[in-house]
Amino acid sequence: MKCVGISGTPGTGKTSVGKHLSAKMGIPMIELGNYVIENKLYLYFDELRNSYVIDEDKVRNSVRRLFEDIGPLIVISHYVEVLPRDILELVVVLRRDPYELISVLNARGWRTHKVAENVEAELLSVCTLNAVEELGEDMVVEVDTTSRSVSDVAEEILEIVYGEKTCLPWS
Repeated sequence: MKCVGISGTPGTGKTSVGKHLSAKMGIPMIELGNYVIENKLYLYFDELRNSYVIDEDKVRNSVRRLFEDIGPLIVISHYVEVLPRDILELVVVLRRDPYELISVLNARGWRTHKVAENVEAELLSVCTLNAVEELGEDMVVEVDTTSRSVSDVAEEILEIVYGEKTCLPWS
């Protein structure tokens, strides 16, 4: 078993689903954004975008070492495509209906421009396209989280990971 990447725009359920998968699979979960900050794997903080600009080489090398030290991980991030392909079993991109996504992000108190930016990314399939471009379409599957429970989504992902459910390659 290798690492399972969980990607998607904010508000699609990455963290909740990742925690559920981690418990069910008995493997640790890391949220890549927190891991990057804790281990100073960034170049600088972008004030305009209110986010860190990661050092992709440092992130790749650090996560590879972590995988070599402790084994399989659930890796949560909207930029999971920066990870080395050879340590990944699969990347699951969580998707959510844009109207539902607006409600989720508004409920978090996000500013209008950040909500719009993330809904646009969802509409344009940015996370899926980035993952496919970097890792190949054979490595990436999409799972719709719209109006579904965390356990239901996690069960579908487990079926995919363990080969009980087959998916067509993304295209």
